[in-house]
Amino acid sequence: MIACIGGAHVDHHGILRGPLVMGTSNPGRVHTAFGGVARNVAGNLARLGLKTTLVSRVGDDETGRHVLRHAETLGIDVSLCTVSPERPTASYTAIVEAAGELVLGLADRDIYLELSPALLAAALPVLRVQQYWFVDTNVPTETISWLLEQAGAIPVAIDAISVVLARGLRELLARIPLLFANLAQAASIAGVAQFASAAEAAAALRSLGARTGVLTAGAAGIALWDAAGIQSFPALPAQPRDVTGAGDALEAATLFGLVSGQALAPSAQLGLAAAAITVESRDSAAPELTPDLLRQRLTGRPHAQ
Repeated sequence: MIACIGGAHVDHHGILRGPLVMGTSNPGRVHTAFGGVARNVAGNLARLGLKTTLVSRVGDDETGRHVLRHAETLGIDVSLCTVSPERPTASYTAIVEAAGELVLGLADRDIYLELSPALLAAALPVLRVQQYWFVDTNVPTETISWLLEQAGAIPVAIDAISVVLARGLRELLARIPLLFANLAQAASIAGVAQFASAAEAAAALRSLGARTGVLTAGAAGIALWDAAGIQSFPALPAQPRDVTGAGDALEAATLFGLVSGQALAPSAQLGLAAAAITVESRDSAAPELTPDLLRQRLTGRPHAQ
């Protein structure tokens, strides 16, 4: 059983038909889907056959009700989700190039400021019987710190999710059992302009005290680290349609592997398979994701570098 704590909202994906031209209207198409990092991870975990509990906050509006109803249809337990009487359900708008790369992301996420320790305290009895907690940084930094204190022996995975929100994690690095971040988020945590590779970023975060983690670099693959050192793996071949949600799928499949008793490296390779499946899907959480499909996608994959 895994608890996913953080964002649950609606994603709007604007797909450009050509190169972006700033300051004017650009031809394209818009696709709307259910999203939110915690919700996406929970949905992927449910598709992989794990019992999943979502802890989030939605508005007292039709969008919020749709988000929770849809999560329930996936088999996600939403009994710990709460409703704000003041703020609307969050949303995320992504502008994506035709090749699938993100140009701009706009997050309307003020409602998540309400995910305070006082609000989440009532969820602790249910959270403490879970095997793993996954937390995204839609949750305020002070609440993440509190959750790390409350977890006890339960392992907690933290997803940095954005350059801005990642900055709050630096003081928490040594307390985070498992960190997920991409190159830009890692640079934000480390306080540098950029990293040249996933391995370089992983080494920097490790030197700052991060115990274990997975560093993603899109088509360039991933690097993972733990007390034994750093390993790099290439991305699996894919025909990208939209990269939104690929990181969420990677995290879910990695957690699936860990909860199933696998070590970090083979678990992260399941994550690479899930990411490849997701970038080829029109949805930010691929509905076709299954354990069998993950294994099929891994057939013929390269060995670790």
